[in-house]
Amino acid sequence: MRRILGALLFFGSFVIYALVFYVASINEITITEKAGLAGMLYAVSWGTFALGSLLLGPEFLESLKKAIKLGFKINPKNQK
Repeated sequence: MRRILGALLFFGSFVIYALVFYVASINEITITEKAGLAGMLYAVSWGTFALGSLLLGPEFLESLKKAIKLGFKINPKNQK
């Protein structure tokens, strides 16, 4: 249950960014209100990301780090 909730929070934190774009497109509110809402959504996104990471545990974060390192690995044959 902990891992399921962690995964929902971790990956759900990226969905919040769609709400930021929605807030930016609303014409009925002022720019100050848009900035405030976007800031709050940004903070909620980082909070859910951090909480989801904690619930998923260190083994998930290590596998994520390995996946990122493999993606950035440079092929030595292509270097000059």
